[in-house]
Amino acid sequence: MKRLVVFILFLSFSLNSLAQKIPKHVVKRAHSASEHISNVLNFNETQQNHLHEILIKKYDSNRKSIHGKNLSQDQKREIYRASFIETKKDLSEKFSPNEVNMINKHHREWQKKNNKK
Repeated sequence: MKRLVVFILFLSFSLNSLAQKIPKHVVKRAHSASEHISNVLNFNETQQNHLHEILIKKYDSNRKSIHGKNLSQDQKREIYRASFIETKKDLSEKFSPNEVNMINKHHREWQKKNNKK
């Protein structure tokens, strides 16, 4: 009986983690952006990890809100605007106001450079 309970718990945790798995391209994009920004701003490993987690959350949220929904450019723009505001709030919990501004500045530069490819 004890083994059955342990097996069921293990199975439920495994299925839950599979259902919430973030696509590799989202993780890769967040890693690339956070690495670039961290290098430019000389962040330590903890700061880089905070930035990475925030960007994963942002990119995955945007993906879930937009992918496969056939939205207009205006609707997408609204999602991106809301995402920017939420990300700025998340960043301000971990970074100073000056760092948040610099992160946003370098993130925009990184996006322009990487979206042209």
